[in-house]
Order: sequence, then structure tokens, then C-alpha cells
Amino acid sequence: MKRKKVTLEQVARAAGVSRATVSLVVRKSPLVAEKTREKVEEVMARMDYVRDLGAARMRSNLSRTVGVIVPNLINSFFTEFLSGVETVMGEEDRVVLLANSQDDAARQDDILQRFRGHGVDGVILCPAVGTPNDLPRRMRNWGLPLVQSLREIGSGSSDYAGADYIAGTQLAVEHLVARGHRRIAFLSDQTATSARRERLAGFNAALTRFGADNAGTVETELSWSGAMQAAREIIALPGSPSAVLCFNDILAAGLMSGLRQNGVAPGPDLAVMGLDDLPLAQLTHPALSSVAMRPDRIGAAAARQLARRIAEPDAEITRSIIAPQLVIRDST
Repeated sequence: MKRKKVTLEQVARAAGVSRATVSLVVRKSPLVAEKTREKVEEVMARMDYVRDLGAARMRSNLSRTVGVIVPNLINSFFTEFLSGVETVMGEEDRVVLLANSQDDAARQDDILQRFRGHGVDGVILCPAVGTPNDLPRRMRNWGLPLVQSLREIGSGSSDYAGADYIAGTQLAVEHLVARGHRRIAFLSDQTATSARRERLAGFNAALTRFGADNAGTVETELSWSGAMQAAREIIALPGSPSAVLCFNDILAAGLMSGLRQNGVAPGPDLAVMGLDDLPLAQLTHPALSSVAMRPDRIGAAAARQLARRIAEPDAEITRSIIAPQLVIRDST
């Protein structure tokens, strides 16, 4: 037989406080004294009280849920990003619904329609490749708050949270030049995204700024195996690079494996630099120098922006850009 839910009134009686006090504790209000809060929370835990979000939704016309769409769940960058989102949304008493677009714009549109059907209060979106520039306008017409993150379409058309990719690539090139490298190649992802454009733009600008030569750009699929196969192309570049800056740590790790298979020692023979500073960077051999883009902080910033947008639909559009940090290890 299904057990009846414990009510606020039952918790209040057991704790010897008013229903209003229990409600304030549930909503994490700062108006409750710490001793009272601890007592009520102990009673709630003992009685296995669960907040009735359905009733809360009917009162506020909000579902207390938000949708997050990322292009893949294999890259740990997005796992760290989601961690930042969930931390902030937990403080906001919201549940996160996560979806993987697989970098497919049509699949992404299907997910958005399902999110609408579930009545999410807003969406954090890392746009899939091929996302039309009018999507932010369409979502405004739906009345669905949007924050773009990590990638962007229709620049300035919605709130945005991301990393300073241009500054990040410049930190990397400056470090390589300081180590004596003047011929630097770039191992790039193939996808046409704002993140790729910004990283390439930062790379080229940094070469000019620090007096280094572009030893060539090699494009590959965003995978370990793709980067391994690209190693031969990197070695054969007519610019004879002494260092390679990679689009991210996954490509850098795959490249180092491919270099070893071709008799080239990553680090001593050819310096390799990553971007993102994922946990993977400390596990490669040699350990990978990288530029930390801090995805957890980006996720937290995106979540705060979405909470604000839900509360203030007509607020001014904002951009939150997280500064990168150089992390030096053995690969350079």
C-alpha cells in the first residue's frame, strides 16, 4: 500500500513550531534562527519529509526545473560544467534536466520541444553545430528563458556564459615562445563553432604579438583516435613545428600517443600544449601543460544568469566571461 506523504503540519507539530516556520526552513530562508533550523531539519529527516513540488508549482506557476543541453557527455569538460550548474540550481531549489544533443541541431530542437512539454522554467544551451541564428528569438517567442554557454549563435541575442578563449590561446602561445619555440602548429577540431573560431583567432593574434611563426594547422575529428591519426600530419608539416597547441586536452592527449607511435617523444622532441586543463591532463605521459578554462565556474555563472532571467524576464542581457589560467607541466 502506498504510504501517505508527510505534511508540513505534521512536521510542525513534531518540531513544536508553526507551519510557517517549517515552510521557511524548506525554502532555505535566512529568517529562521540556526538552532530552530537544525531542529526542524532533524525532524524532517526523521519523518522522511519530501517537499511537494507539484503544489509549489501550482502556487508559483513555475516547475522548479531547468533544462541543460550539451553536445556530448563523453568529454569531462561538460561533466565539470554541469557540476557548476547543479550547485547553483540546488541553492535555487531547482532540479536540472540534462540532455545530450550529440552535436545535432535537429536532435537539439526535439529536446527543446520536450523541455517545453515538461514546462521547464528556462534552458542553458551549448548550441549544436548548425543551430540557426534565430533560435534565441524563437525561444523568446515561446516565453522560454535562455542562457547560451561555451558556444554562441546570434551574438548578443541572449545571456551568455563562457571562457575567454582568445586570452587562453594567447597565454599558451606566450608560454611556448618563452620556452624558445618560434614555429608553432595548431591541432584543430573540425566543427564550425564559435569556440573554434575564437581559439583560432586567439592563436593567430598571439603568433603576431609574440613574434612566432604559424607552422600550420591540422584539422581532425574531436576524438582521441582522430588526434592519434593526425600525428603523422603534424610531423610532416612543411613548417617543421617545434611545438603544437591543441584545441583541447582530448586532442592533445591523443596527439601525444600518436607521436610516440611514430617515434617522436612528446615534450623533448615536440612540445604539446592543451586547452581546458581537464583531470586527464595530469594523467598523460608526460603530464600535459594546459590552460584551465574552469568549466565548473562557467556552469555556475550560466546558472546564476538563468535564475536571474527567470526572475526578471526583461532584464538587460549580460555576458559572463571566466578568465583562463596557465598550468605548466612536463609536456612543454
